[in-house]
Amino acid sequence: MTSSKHETGTDRIAEASQAIEADIIVNVQGDEALLNPNYIDKAIFALHDNPDINISILVNPFDKRNSPSDIKVILNERNEIMYLSREDIPSYTRNNDHKMLKAYHIVPFRKSFLLEYSKWKKSYLERVEFNEYLRILEKGYKIKAVHVESDAVSVDTPEDLEHVIKKMNTDEFFHLYRS
Repeated sequence: MTSSKHETGTDRIAEASQAIEADIIVNVQGDEALLNPNYIDKAIFALHDNPDINISILVNPFDKRNSPSDIKVILNERNEIMYLSREDIPSYTRNNDHKMLKAYHIVPFRKSFLLEYSKWKKSYLERVEFNEYLRILEKGYKIKAVHVESDAVSVDTPEDLEHVIKKMNTDEFFHLYRS
């Protein structure tokens, strides 16, 4: 449905958004199998309530160490993303007594910003970390973090799939969609 030349899902969504009349485009990544649909609204309201914000992303507490398939985030005091990494951040090297935050990949964009983003070349840190949102930070733009409480994991490994299958038995939304 979109060009096979896209290297990221965000670039693919930018192409698809050209055929959609909307001010806000939401990237709901398919590997988020335990998505709480109420969190989509929460992420959108961050943009809706503040016209200076072009993109937001959900974040949730996370304590699984050494998990390179999960994107961890560091925030500033205004709940804006300072950095995203597949490594454990902040580091556990000198302080073992903290929780991490993980990106929960429900990502609304202002459509005009998304289309601008899609014209930018891949950035240095994006290529190093394999995370397209670093392209935004490297250009000097902000990403608003929206905190949610969730133990949902994105399905990136066989271990993740096993976890999600077990969780689906008690997931309130899975039973609604299943029927």
